[in-house]
Amino acid sequence: MAKLIMLVTLLSILSACSQNQTKQVENTLKLQIEADNYYAQGDCQQALVLYRELVETMTNDSKSLLRIGNCHAKSENYAAAEFAYQQALSRDIHFSKAWYNLAYIRAKVLAKTVAEMHDNVDPNSVEATKIRSLAVEVLKPFNLQIESK
Repeated sequence: MAKLIMLVTLLSILSACSQNQTKQVENTLKLQIEADNYYAQGDCQQALVLYRELVETMTNDSKSLLRIGNCHAKSENYAAAEFAYQQALSRDIHFSKAWYNLAYIRAKVLAKTVAEMHDNVDPNSVEATKIRSLAVEVLKPFNLQIESK
């Protein structure tokens, strides 16, 4: 009789655990859908809150980190975007979209730096011509035109 009671108790506990896990999965799925809807509507502020929660809940979630990076990139917060993409890659080193977006963000930062360099180099310096030529070449793929001084 004691073994039967123990077996029934054990089955009850296992059933409760299974129900809790099912509920957690359902809640996570709802959160993912809600985050994706905000993201699709362009509401990155709301999406960021939910994606951050998903990242905390699911330790292997690289897609939410990608979306966090994309939201930061849209607001030109390139340092935060780069960090999110790197986190996504730390979870999935083969995540091609994260690699692409990381490279793109780094290229944008480079382009901005080169344009600033071009605009601020002393035109009377010995290196001015070389620097300005480099700037023109680096900025070509970005379809950015800079004025010659």
